[in-house]
Amino acid sequence: MKPVSRFLRFGLASIAALVLSGIILGITYAARMFPGYQIQWAETEVRLIVPFALAVGIAAAAYPRRWLSPRGSAFIVAAVGAVVGCLCCLVFPGWMILLSGLSNLHFGWGFLLGARLPLAFELQAAAWLIAAGASAMLVTFTRRKPIVLVAVTMLCLLAIVLPSPVFDLLTNNQELTVAFVIPASSGASAAKPPRAFSSGPQWLNEAGANAVAAHVLEALRTSGLPGQYRVAEVYRCGTGKKSLQIIVLNPPVPALAHLPQPDGTELIYVAKPDGWETIPSRAPTLGRSVEVRGPRTGLPYLATSCIPNAAGSGPCPAIRPD
Repeated sequence: MKPVSRFLRFGLASIAALVLSGIILGITYAARMFPGYQIQWAETEVRLIVPFALAVGIAAAAYPRRWLSPRGSAFIVAAVGAVVGCLCCLVFPGWMILLSGLSNLHFGWGFLLGARLPLAFELQAAAWLIAAGASAMLVTFTRRKPIVLVAVTMLCLLAIVLPSPVFDLLTNNQELTVAFVIPASSGASAAKPPRAFSSGPQWLNEAGANAVAAHVLEALRTSGLPGQYRVAEVYRCGTGKKSLQIIVLNPPVPALAHLPQPDGTELIYVAKPDGWETIPSRAPTLGRSVEVRGPRTGLPYLATSCIPNAAGSGPCPAIRPD
């Protein structure tokens, strides 16, 4: 293969990296396949495309001509592109953290030293930067043979499909449904539909929330819990194995508690004057917990809570009495 000029290499590699990055991120966004469903980071990753394409172009222009031998050239250029992607994985997030930290120095230098980007963002960025870098170098320096096109296609598909299951595995992600149950007062109907909220691909509509409420009330009857209850709030987040956490808020709700999330099972927490009862007493749980706080003086809430997902964020609903 006759070596092209350095300027032409720069242009071809930059355009290839730009197009391939757009394809990978575009399909990932359209299919809602961002790790942990952290779609809010999509705009940040799109901003990295242009500097990444320039970095790949510079690497292509600086690529030594003596390495352009037919034997093993495809593997070498792909490896160089992957290395460029790895370097960008290190430089770009570090630069973003530095800019964010410098803009928040009023919080002190500890904010900068302790800052980090979410694992979901890092996994997705690493996948498409490495895949697009290797693919762009292959397109620039090798003949467009079927085997090369297949290799490029496979790299792009892996960058789209792989980050989400890897994130789920590393974080013990699961489809968690949290149902807040309150005593049904005499003036309120026990059949009053619960409020539903979801964050993730498994959207929870009114019919789904009603089905969850019926299952929760049946589970409470089966557990032998006395009294009449209704499901006030239903929240769903995450993907993967299904878990159900039932939190029964019998007033007065304890001031503060961290209730571990079930690990692929159903778990009931019942507020007692002296703490929380767990049904069953022994069940597999995760390291993540739902935080429940008792009512604050002057506020019309029975309790407030925070429900972290695998990415460490989540809703913080306030549960009202009947």
